[in-house]
Amino acid sequence: MVLRAVLPVDQRRRAIRLKAEPLAPEAPKLVEPIAAQHPPQAEPMLVEVIRALRALHMLLRSARLYDRQHPRMLQSLDAAYELLRSVVANTNGLEIRVERSSLVVPKLNEAPLPDVRGDLYTLANDFRRAGIHNLIFAPKFHVGELDTLAQLAKASLLKSGQPTKQEALAWWPAKLQEHRVEGIAINAQTERKVDTVLASLVAALVAYGGHSPRETAEAPIEIPEIDDLIASLRLLARLTPPLEAARGISPEEAARAIHAAMEEASRETVRLLLGAVTQYPPREGERPQPYLLRLSESLIFEFLGPEFSAGTLTPNGVRPMFHRLAEVLVTAGGYTGPHASAHLSSLAATWAMDTHREKLIEKFWLELPPREKSAVQRGTDVWCVPIVVLKQNLAQLAAMGADAPRREARSILLNYARRFDSTHAATRRIVAAGLNELSPIIESLWPNQVPEDLSRGTLKALEKETTPETAALLAAFLEHLGRVAVTRGDFLGFETILDALEKAPHDIAHDHISALAHRLVAQDRWLLLVDAALANRALDPVLPRLLQRDPERLLDRLTLLLTEPRSAEFLPAMARLIRTIGVPALNLLETRLYEARRQRVSAAIKLLAVADPDRLLRGLTRALASWEWNLQDLAVSELARPANAASAQSSAFVFSAVLADAHPLVVPMMIDQIGLAQEVSAVPQLMEIAAGEHDLLRDQFVRIKAIEALGRMRAQDAAELLRSLATKREGLAYAEPSGLRAAAEDALALLEDRPASARARAAFAAAASSNGSFIVPRRYMRVPLESPLRAQIDGSQAGLARVRTISLGGAYLESPKKLNVGDSIQLEVRSGLRKIHFTAVVRNIGAEGNGVEFVHMKDEDREKLRKLVQRHLHF
Repeated sequence: MVLRAVLPVDQRRRAIRLKAEPLAPEAPKLVEPIAAQHPPQAEPMLVEVIRALRALHMLLRSARLYDRQHPRMLQSLDAAYELLRSVVANTNGLEIRVERSSLVVPKLNEAPLPDVRGDLYTLANDFRRAGIHNLIFAPKFHVGELDTLAQLAKASLLKSGQPTKQEALAWWPAKLQEHRVEGIAINAQTERKVDTVLASLVAALVAYGGHSPRETAEAPIEIPEIDDLIASLRLLARLTPPLEAARGISPEEAARAIHAAMEEASRETVRLLLGAVTQYPPREGERPQPYLLRLSESLIFEFLGPEFSAGTLTPNGVRPMFHRLAEVLVTAGGYTGPHASAHLSSLAATWAMDTHREKLIEKFWLELPPREKSAVQRGTDVWCVPIVVLKQNLAQLAAMGADAPRREARSILLNYARRFDSTHAATRRIVAAGLNELSPIIESLWPNQVPEDLSRGTLKALEKETTPETAALLAAFLEHLGRVAVTRGDFLGFETILDALEKAPHDIAHDHISALAHRLVAQDRWLLLVDAALANRALDPVLPRLLQRDPERLLDRLTLLLTEPRSAEFLPAMARLIRTIGVPALNLLETRLYEARRQRVSAAIKLLAVADPDRLLRGLTRALASWEWNLQDLAVSELARPANAASAQSSAFVFSAVLADAHPLVVPMMIDQIGLAQEVSAVPQLMEIAAGEHDLLRDQFVRIKAIEALGRMRAQDAAELLRSLATKREGLAYAEPSGLRAAAEDALALLEDRPASARARAAFAAAASSNGSFIVPRRYMRVPLESPLRAQIDGSQAGLARVRTISLGGAYLESPKKLNVGDSIQLEVRSGLRKIHFTAVVRNIGAEGNGVEFVHMKDEDREKLRKLVQRHLHF
């Protein structure tokens, strides 16, 4: 159909020339058959073709604006020729068809070319106004012929009236022949074979509708609105069963059936259908049923396009109109007979499918002119645009990269989301479903932060929504926004969403909102929040507020992280987070000190030691007796860290109060801390231990530690006791073992500040250069060994090691064995013929070995160790 306006625009009428136009003359074979070629990949070629057509559009525009020799004109001509020549060379000929204000390149696809910027739409309209219905470039065309085409198109467009198709068919070939243009053909059709049944149909249409006085009339006539279209579709649907049956009956019977169907229709209806067949002729090798389906679609599109442009068809009326016309085809397409088991022709069956209708609705919106499409997307009827179309348009705008298209895409999307305020439930459901499908584009349009208007509007809509299906869609979209906010680090936006959800009434009607609030902090997003809070950067003030909503789950996550090999790296960040959250997390950690699950107790000890040592000390007095020795050792070693030096005095006081409840392997380190902190209130208890008079702590190693602590504190009250321990005899033998006597002598020398005390100070005074990164600081001078000593590790990690450095308190072992901090080992060190046995605990791990602390040894081993250290000591 060729539409032409004959009435004023405000009357919103259309006109059409309805006459049986003869088929166009056969074109020369300028384009080779597609099957004979091997075209390159579709996508790159599609881009090249679009670029070439845009250059052609600029050439036609320049021809109208500038003289033939103007530099702009010459520049446009050269650019268009180069691009077209490249495309024509790659495809061995290029054919372009004009269909419903869009351009089709059959070699690429029968679908219209994508038109994001709208320039192809303008070019198609220019072609139609100039009477160009198809355009073919042969491989032999040259730049002079392209220039001639531009000048002829200019002359055609400057005419006062739009040419009829017959006029264009005659005018363009004559002009091209006059100017000796051989490489470009216009309004010529490639050679094709038409199905015999379709040829019979065309002949019948000509017989019934082509011999009318109107056939040659040039004055356009008005289309009698929708009724003529419905009549044409009804006739088309009734013609389908005879054409299907024609494959099983004689040609005479098929012809009679076709003629009978047309006799029932009016002559105007037949003429209208004939005009459509003339404008949309069968393609080469096209069978009757696919052709009639395409023809029905073309009829509908040809009618609805101008109706929409004139404003007669509103955006929210597009879908109902398609369904109405589809029902016409379905109703008229029923038939009975030997092949009528389905009672519907193939045409009617196709139109009865909802998927086919939806596909055509999407096609209608996709083929709309960009200006009209943009007007709808900016208006209140944007929800009528199928989401597939809207998604494609937004994706194209976002892919342009420039600011203006992206701003337009954001504006369209926000306008779409504002349709939540519609009073119609169906509209709200469509918008909610559409936003879920647009989620990836939302992420690309707002790469840093989702706009607050979008999340706020969705929240308000969710609070008011009463339809369960729409509420579920809104909840899913809001959950996606929350996930995006967390993933991008927009924690303030996430908190805004969460706060709004939590403020909703807690009743049955709003249970879905409460459920959504719980889902927003589901496991994966919760882990992202915790990881962000522990990242090596400034702590976002929003994160503690988010995480304190569920301190139990937060501490469970931190407990799990502390089991990893690199857990020590997380401790400073964990302490920062817990201190920021404050009382909720600290109280829960203190409560966990009294639990039976070892892993949770261990994590609570580590976290409290770095976040709030005073709370750990407070819990120590109640929980120490119930812990196994390695938990006691962990708590004492964590409190002994140099980082907790500020609370060293408090720790020493608490240690002195709970010494009797501590495990024997932990007591030595506690006593060392008491001595280092100069906790004088513990002197009587230390003297009792040193004298061997304590009810529980009578081990020789513990007594030696008590003696050393008294020496460190310069406890003058213990001088007499120390002198007695060093010199007391029972008959000819000394009353105390040699190791204990040696320790007493060293401590007494420190108290009396005798010259001999220099060696004692060097032996067990803390090194001034002690590395503060150690879990437990050194309390004795480390002695490097010129020749490493061999050592044997017994237990589950049995193996050989070498001792590089040693002191009265520990050693550094070089060993291929992987040990963990806190492991307890039995160690045998060989010095010449001597063997020294220790119970040791791993305190730190280095690149080549492990630092261990001696937590117990026999008296004779202690004496051997003391002599070994003094032998290698330089002071």
